Amino acid sequence: MTQFVISFCAGCILIGSLYIICPEGNISKTVKAVFSLVFLVIIISAANIPLKSIDFEFSPTTETANFNDMQITAAEYVFSYTLSQQNINFSKIQLFTDILDDGSIVITKVVITSSEPKEKIINALGALVINREVEIINE
Repeated sequence: MTQFVISFCAGCILIGSLYIICPEGNISKTVKAVFSLVFLVIIISAANIPLKSIDFEFSPTTETANFNDMQITAAEYVFSYTLSQQNINFSKIQLFTDILDDGSIVITKVVITSSEPKEKIINALGALVINREVEIINE
């Protein structure tokens, strides 16, 4: 307890003297805010609060699901952009995915609704559909 009191008093004296010599003007608010943060750090360190023992555990949440949805949407965009660059008309692209043990997402099947022949679409997509099942639904 005495170590805390000594550290607290030393911190108060240090920050108080820095406040006194702090110049007035536009920068004074910023400097005083920094001094306040330093004072809080001094109090926390003097109190011996074990910050390292706080355990931040990751668990699948809505953010993870949203991140996975964003990745799938980005992949759908890549497929649609590639088809558009090859002047292939399509109305819908649907991707089927699996999530591996390491958390990565793998596209397993691509379903494209189009009036174009399957060979033309597969040639246009090229490496995007290697080792993937491709289904073309004719309009």
